[in-house]
Amino acid sequence: MARVDLDRPAYEDAMLSDADLERYARQVIMPHIGEDGQERLLGARVLVVGAGGLGAPVILYLAAAGIGHITIIDDDMVSRTDLNRQIIYRDADVGNAKAKLAAQAANTINPNIQVSHLVARLTKGNAKSLVAVHDVIVDCSDNASTRYLLGDCAHHQGRTLVFGGAVRMEGQLAVFQSSVAGHVGTACYRCVFPSMPDAKQAPGCSEAGILGAVTGIVGSLQALETVKLCMGQDSSLTGSLLLIEAGQTEFMKITTAPRKGCSCCGTDRETS
Repeated sequence: MARVDLDRPAYEDAMLSDADLERYARQVIMPHIGEDGQERLLGARVLVVGAGGLGAPVILYLAAAGIGHITIIDDDMVSRTDLNRQIIYRDADVGNAKAKLAAQAANTINPNIQVSHLVARLTKGNAKSLVAVHDVIVDCSDNASTRYLLGDCAHHQGRTLVFGGAVRMEGQLAVFQSSVAGHVGTACYRCVFPSMPDAKQAPGCSEAGILGAVTGIVGSLQALETVKLCMGQDSSLTGSLLLIEAGQTEFMKITTAPRKGCSCCGTDRETS
């Protein structure tokens, strides 16, 4: 298990070298990125929870974009059934730890960034300390208990959460900033998803199936929102839930709202 440096500040001064300017040239020339935006990316710390179908494109695109420090946590091993959608892995990787392989893939794409990995499950024991030392949290998990734990922890630690989900030909995407300056009072994860569904209500990929390209769409959009947020830009998905129906190539954005009596953020609003 790799160690994550919990004492490192969230942002560090990041100056672009000549090599950086060449590597990120196609980003730096964009007016709304520029050198300042690229330096912000190099100074950012992002926690990716889950290195599967969603995590694979997220990790690859964040590494390529120049996110300066990426931490990957996943306790799973690669299985052959993962290979239709988890594009980091190859047949020879079956049986090996996803988090370690994903970290290696990220550093292969970009050897100039820091990539830490934890072959572990996100739990109540480690979630608070991990979330606290990262700027943006990307939820690429595949189970409800982790999602609710991450949603609660992101709210109470004042961190931005980029949520994604995919099953069959459907996807969901949202950004939660319910306790982040400038967005306090927007919906948290539990406002939108009040109660944990049972397996029959929300079957996973192993029960319902998943088309690999769907996880690619959702994961790529998660990476896009994360990059924008790390540059200090607002996300149009804060206070919204994006629904994707890939069978008909339809996208629908619905407005979310804080829920009175929410077990995560309701007390904060009542006492503020």
